[in-house]
Amino acid sequence: MPHALVAKLRLFWTLARPFWTSEEKWRALLLLGAVLTTTALQNWIGVRLSYWNRDFFNTVQKGDYSYFIHLGAVMIGLIFLSITFWLAEDYLFSSLKIRWRRWLTARFLDHWLGDRAHYLGQLDSGHGDNPDQRISEDIRSFVFTSLDLFMQIFSAAIGFVAFVVILWNLSEGPPTPIGRPPPVDITTHIAWLGATYLWLWHAYENVMAFLTAIPGHLVWFCFLYSWLGSWLVSRVGRPIIGLAYEQEKLEADFRFGLVRLRENSESTALLDGEPAERRTLGASFGRIVGNFNARLVKQIHLNAFKAVYFRLSDTVPLLLSAPRFFAGIISLGQLTQLTGAFGRVQSSLNIFINSFETFAGWWAVTQRLDGFVRGIEHSRELRATQSRIYDSGLTGDRLEVQNLALFRPDGRPLITEVTFSLAPGDSVLITGPSGCGKSTLLRALAGLWPYEQGMVHLPAPFRCMVMPQRPYLPIGSLRAAVCYPASPDTFPEQDVRTALTLAQAPTLAARLDEEAHWSQMLSGGEQQRVGLARIFLHKPEWLFLDESTSAMDESAEHAFYLSLRATLPDTTYITIAHRSTLKAFHARHFSILAQSDGSHQLTEINNAMSNW
Repeated sequence: MPHALVAKLRLFWTLARPFWTSEEKWRALLLLGAVLTTTALQNWIGVRLSYWNRDFFNTVQKGDYSYFIHLGAVMIGLIFLSITFWLAEDYLFSSLKIRWRRWLTARFLDHWLGDRAHYLGQLDSGHGDNPDQRISEDIRSFVFTSLDLFMQIFSAAIGFVAFVVILWNLSEGPPTPIGRPPPVDITTHIAWLGATYLWLWHAYENVMAFLTAIPGHLVWFCFLYSWLGSWLVSRVGRPIIGLAYEQEKLEADFRFGLVRLRENSESTALLDGEPAERRTLGASFGRIVGNFNARLVKQIHLNAFKAVYFRLSDTVPLLLSAPRFFAGIISLGQLTQLTGAFGRVQSSLNIFINSFETFAGWWAVTQRLDGFVRGIEHSRELRATQSRIYDSGLTGDRLEVQNLALFRPDGRPLITEVTFSLAPGDSVLITGPSGCGKSTLLRALAGLWPYEQGMVHLPAPFRCMVMPQRPYLPIGSLRAAVCYPASPDTFPEQDVRTALTLAQAPTLAARLDEEAHWSQMLSGGEQQRVGLARIFLHKPEWLFLDESTSAMDESAEHAFYLSLRATLPDTTYITIAHRSTLKAFHARHFSILAQSDGSHQLTEINNAMSNW
C-alpha cells in the first residue's frame, strides 16, 4: 500500500477513532451493521437483475411469450424489494450520520471551549483558522463524506465479488473461431486493397481467438483497463486536491469578512468606509475567483479524460464479445449480461475514478480538521506551560506577583520583570501609552496570557471578573445580556434593575425582556453600562477593568466608581484608563513606560490625587 495512502488513512483514523471507541460505539456499530446488510441485499438484487436481464433477452430472441409474462411478475417483486431495501438503508444511514456528527461536534466544542483554546488559538494564527467553519461545516462534511465513501467502497467490493464471478463464467467457453470469411467483401469494389484487407481480417481473427482463449479474459482486460484509468486520473487530478483545500479556506475568509463588516457596519458608515470595504471584499473574492479558475482548468482536463475513458468502456466488452456472439457461442441474453457485468466490475474497480472529486474534497476537509485539532493541542500546550507559573492559596487572600515578565507571541519582550502585591479591597490604576502592555498585564493576572515567565500567587478561591472595553452582548433578551454568563433567571428581577441603576443605566430596566442584537442596538456607552451591571450581580472579589468606562461621560464614570466602592468594599479592582481624573478613585497608581530596547517597565508611583 503506498505510503501516502497509509498516511491519509492514519490521519482519518486519528479523527474518527474517538467516536468509534466511545460510549456510542455499540449503537453506531449496530446501525452500521444494519446499513451494510441492506447494502448487501441491494447488491443481491443487482445480481438477480443481471440474470433477469439475460433471461429477458433470451426470451425475446426465442419469442417465448408465456415466459415473458413470468419475467414481468419477477421484475415487479424485485422492484418492490429494491425500493424497500433502499428506503431502509437511507433511514438507517442518515441516523448514523447525524449521531456521529452530534457526538463529534460536542467533542470539538468541549475541546475548543476548554482550557481557553478558543482564545489562545487567536494569539497564534498559524495553528488553525476559521474555527466556526471547522465546527459547523467541516465536521458535517467529514462525517457525511467519510461514511458515503466507506459505503461506496463496501458496495463496490460486494458488487465486485458478485459480478466478477458472472463475468468470469461468461468469459469461459470456446474461443472465437478462425477461418471465416470477412463479414463485408470489399474486393469487388476496391480490388487493390483485397490482399491487405484479408490479411487484416485474419490477423484480427487470430488476435481475438488468442484473447478469448485466455481463461477469464474479460476479467483480466477489465483489471488492466481500470488500473490504467486510475493511474492516469491520479496523475491528471492530483493538483485538484490542493486547490480544493485552498478554495474552502478562501471562501471562509470571504465569509468572515462579510460577517465582520456586518458587525461593524455603524463604524464603517460613520467613516464612509464603504469604498475601502468594497476594495477589501473585492480583493478577497478575487482570490476566490482566481483559485476557482485554476481549479476549473484542472477539472476540465480531468473531465475530458474521464469522458473518453467512460465512453470507450461502454463499447469495449461488446467489441471483445461480438465475434463469439455472431459465431453462436453466446446468446443475446449472455451478451447483454456480460456487458452489464463488465460495467459493474469496472465500476467497482473505478471507485477512485468515479469519486475522485469526492476523495479530493474529503481529504481537504480532513486536513483542515487536523489543523484545527493541532491548533487546539497547541493551545493546550500553552495552557499547560502557563499553569506552572500560577499557584493558589499560598499567600492567603493576597495576590502576589514575583518577577513576572511578559512577552509578545513572537518572543520579543513586552514588559520586563515586575513584582507587586495586592490585598483585598485594594484599588489600582494602571496608565501608560497605547501598546505598552497594560491590557496584556491584566490578561496575565487573569490567566489568559501564555507568553510569560515568573510566578503569580493567587488567593484561594480566586473569583475574578475581567471587564473589557467592549463587552460581549449575546443576541437575545436584555436580561440575558445583563446576567451573562449566568442564565437569565439566576437573579431576581429587583437585583437586575438595581444593578442597571448602579451601572448608571436605569432607563434600560424597562427593556429587560426585549430581544435584540444589543451590540448593534445600543451605543458604546450603553453597552459598557450593561457590562458594568454584571459586576453588581456577580459580585467578584477581584475585578479587572480594561478601559471599561471609556465610552461613558465623566460624571457617570465617577458615579459608577463611587457605587462600586460603596456596594463592594472588599472587592479588589484594577483599572486601565487614560483619564487622569480616575486617579481620585484608586488608592494606588502603576505607570508603564517604554524603554530603549522596545520593552516596557512597570513602576508604582505616588498617587497624591487619591481620595481613599
